[in-house]
Amino acid sequence: MNQLKTLRKSRNISQAEIAAELGIKPAAVSKYETGRVPLSEDSIEKLCQMLHVSADELLGLAAPTAPAAEGTAMFSKVMGQIYPSSVTMEDYLCTLLNTIAKQKKQMDQTIRNLHSCGIPTATIARVTAIHEDEIRKLLSGQ
Repeated sequence: MNQLKTLRKSRNISQAEIAAELGIKPAAVSKYETGRVPLSEDSIEKLCQMLHVSADELLGLAAPTAPAAEGTAMFSKVMGQIYPSSVTMEDYLCTLLNTIAKQKKQMDQTIRNLHSCGIPTATIARVTAIHEDEIRKLLSGQ
């Protein structure tokens, strides 16, 4: 029998998450786990990628390597919560850096606007949690 249920539970992945990845209903995942329905080649490939195991491990033909499997499982779970698996890490990081740059520009503009309204630098520093020296540098660069 395949090891889908064991691998899924060890990685804290729900049947619904597996179903979404495979494009099937959660009830079908239960049938896969109990062996009532055999895994298709396509499902095996997708599950191996999702669970970071070999086909032999998934099908119960080889024992999982415990330390690597646990580390990979935790990494996979954490990364899956940070960015979707359909996006490469490089694309995700570029998007993240662009977002940070935009937020920095918006914050700088907000500081300039507050200053132009007569708000004291000390107050801006307290509200924005940016050191007064940094605010002064920003304002002097106008």
